[in-house]
Parts: sequence; C-alpha cells; structure tokens
Amino acid sequence: MIALLRMTAGLIVWAIAFCALYGLSGIGCAAGWASARAIGGLSVHHAAMLAAWLACIAAASGVCVALRRHGDSMIDKTSWTLAVVGLLATIVTGLPIVLVPTCL
Repeated sequence: MIALLRMTAGLIVWAIAFCALYGLSGIGCAAGWASARAIGGLSVHHAAMLAAWLACIAAASGVCVALRRHGDSMIDKTSWTLAVVGLLATIVTGLPIVLVPTCL
C-alpha cells in the first residue's frame, strides 16, 4: 500500500493543485479580487493565484526530492518518474495564470 501511495504522490499533488487553482480562480472572480490592487501593481486575485501556484510547485518539487532519495528498485524509479510528471503537469496547469488575464 505504501508503494502505491509513493507511486501516485506526485499526481495527487497535481490534482490538489488543479482543484485549488480552479477553485481560487472562481472565488476570486466572484468576489471581485481582480479589481483590487496588491503589491507591485498585481491584482489581489493574480497575486493569490501566483502564490498558490508557486506553493503547489514547491510541494510537487518536494515530492520529487523525497522520492529521489529512495532505492533503485523498479517501484522507486516509477515513483520518481510519476512525481516528475506530476511536477510538470502542475507547472503546465498553472501557466495560464502567467499568460492569460484573470476573470475574462
């Protein structure tokens, strides 16, 4: 059971990141965060989305580092590879935060 958890940890982090970013986007747009300004000229909504995305990337990176320190069995290699896939998916999922304006 622990092997299954290790193999899916990176993708679980990606799924949590996806849900958190999607939910934060909806909440921020509905609450009008896009019109309020934060530090550096960013809207509060954009700043919150960037902070959440960076926290998710840090969590996914932490999973990758933690799994890399395990042994060299096939399960360990697969776990690390899937963690990297989860990290890359987290990065790609959050790219619209940087590239597209919020609350279109």
